[in-house]
Amino acid sequence: MAHRPLTDVVDETLADIGDRAVGLDLVEPSEGAEDEVIAWWFDRINDPRTGLHERMVWYWHGHFTTAIDNVGAVLMWEQHRLVRKHALGNFRTLTKAMLEDGAMLVYLDGDGSQGEQPNENLARELMELFTLGVGNYTEDDVKAAARALSGYWVDWDTAEVTFELAEHYDRPIQFLGSRSRFSAADIADALCDQTACARHVARRLHRHLVGVDPDDNHLDKLAAVFRGADLEILPLVEAIVRGDSFWANHRSRPRQPVEWLIAATAALGADNIEFDPWELEVSGQVPFNPPNVAGWPEGDRWVGGSQVLGRISHGLQLSREEIIDTNIEPTVDAVLERCSIWDISDATRAALDGAARDQPEYAQRLELLFALTLASPEFALA
Repeated sequence: MAHRPLTDVVDETLADIGDRAVGLDLVEPSEGAEDEVIAWWFDRINDPRTGLHERMVWYWHGHFTTAIDNVGAVLMWEQHRLVRKHALGNFRTLTKAMLEDGAMLVYLDGDGSQGEQPNENLARELMELFTLGVGNYTEDDVKAAARALSGYWVDWDTAEVTFELAEHYDRPIQFLGSRSRFSAADIADALCDQTACARHVARRLHRHLVGVDPDDNHLDKLAAVFRGADLEILPLVEAIVRGDSFWANHRSRPRQPVEWLIAATAALGADNIEFDPWELEVSGQVPFNPPNVAGWPEGDRWVGGSQVLGRISHGLQLSREEIIDTNIEPTVDAVLERCSIWDISDATRAALDGAARDQPEYAQRLELLFALTLASPEFALA
């Protein structure tokens, strides 16, 4: 892998966009099966057969955020299936689907919102976080959109969503400069047609994949690609990962806990590790359960002191003989290659060389080298 051109790896990744979870569907969960649903998804994320599609399922869950603690297993599962379907499809289609999704309606108080006195939460987050970004809409737009998004009711037991016209504000509203009768789909179309939408989505996805915001010139190009593709998601992803900033910002983004755990188990060659939701919670990140509507935060909080200590503890737990592929040569270079670390600081190299020198092979040298490498600054970054 170290000697393969990086462009070949990108080509291979972009060519393999299928959903590896097809055929592995969880039986429809019952209410109260939250732990089962969380464990199922973590297993899928941790499956070495998964690729770009699973990464985008993970991304959209944090973009159109919903938490299983708030909505329950049944509604969360139905939303997850929706996200899987559209993860590399069309953003406009995904947005429209989300506005009629039971979990989203419950999470952001759209369930039971009535046109004459609507709840504004869904409309506000739809514009602020999901489509336009702050500064690209007015309070009057929020109030108008809230009326247009009214009339939906959710059956928590079945996840069925119904629309009642009598509870909807079926009169003209002024929204983003146009006056008309708006349905939820019309609201989605109006938002997706805004220039700010392509820029907002491109910026957020670039930050997620690269670790930094694109500069204005690069953002203009990404947004143009996205608009030119009629908001198809795959062309935007391709433009980001083939862009100069993707290569220039290698290891600029801290790994989130789930990403770190997946990378660690892959490096160890482990295929028999199970994490229950409690263990994931201790790490600071549980699939299906982001902390708030903004999703999991990006940035340096994931390499703070508590995270480092937690990863050291996890590294020691994982680096056990019964988990590691013990056929791996117990040398610094072999462990670094398994961990996909090709550039390393002098301090990290010295620590690993010292550990290898001081620890005989029969006294768990391989386990020690893995534990140290998994806790290193280099492995903490993606």
